[in-house]
Amino acid sequence: MADAPGQAARAVSQGAQYVTILMGANDLCTSSVSSMTSVDTFRSQFRQTLATLNSGTTRPLVFVASVPNVYRLWELFRYNLTAQTVWATAGICQSLLSLSNTSTQRSAVRTRNVEFNTVLAQECAAYATCKFDGNAVYNYSFSAGQVSGLDYFHPSLSGQAAIASVTWAASWWAA
Repeated sequence: MADAPGQAARAVSQGAQYVTILMGANDLCTSSVSSMTSVDTFRSQFRQTLATLNSGTTRPLVFVASVPNVYRLWELFRYNLTAQTVWATAGICQSLLSLSNTSTQRSAVRTRNVEFNTVLAQECAAYATCKFDGNAVYNYSFSAGQVSGLDYFHPSLSGQAAIASVTWAASWWAA
């Protein structure tokens, strides 16, 4: 979320009419539980982003997707030796996916995930031009096949299609 205010400023300077925000997983997925972005910092950065988007002469419609349920990765791949090796070697989301983490540490990541989505919903609600997905992305139970076999973290092609479908259904243009 740290770069979101800067990206919002660029969108405003370019006269954007529509902005989609799908951010927050990297604020959860850090090197350790203690290095996750705090809820207060996340709120401040997101609030600044929305204020920036609403500061121009044209106020874009903003769609905010909830932060995906990153704990689902652990559920799907915790017994997959290849995934474990990739996570450890590449240092992917060690706040959650480190094999040495305790269930308490994983629970802290899960809780912060929910807290971030609460912030997104609350802050978005302050603007008539902002629409939150109602936790549609967070509640989507993606499958193992919808996760990249390269890093066991990012969505695969079918995962990207699923996210597009879920977000479209919750967007400004949903039927």
